[in-house]
Amino acid sequence: MKRTTAFTLVELLVAIAIIGVISSIAYPSYQSYMLDTRRAEAKTELIKAQLKQTSLHILNPSYSNSEIELGFANSEYYTFTVISAGTTTYSLQAVAKGSQLNDSGCTTLTTDQDSNFTPSSCW
Repeated sequence: MKRTTAFTLVELLVAIAIIGVISSIAYPSYQSYMLDTRRAEAKTELIKAQLKQTSLHILNPSYSNSEIELGFANSEYYTFTVISAGTTTYSLQAVAKGSQLNDSGCTTLTTDQDSNFTPSSCW
């Protein structure tokens, strides 16, 4: 008599259980990676705005307080604003929104004309 080879129900259930355990370990790591990636994009936008502020200040007597003039990109995960801008100082801010609010301790990123980045643990 010839025996056919196939997966039994028990083997299939064990394989599904193994996949479930692996995915339950991998998914939180993926979420953390996505939070870090989006934060890096926000930091890049703030640094680009710093460069724009510097070039505008060379041509004008004061820094710009216009988000449009600084060219902040529309973001699904951050709201970019100019907190203050004067003749010698400025302050820029990125505030997390949506799912990025889960990025504990790093929901508000700020920088100024002296490249003081806060909170420093997020930069």
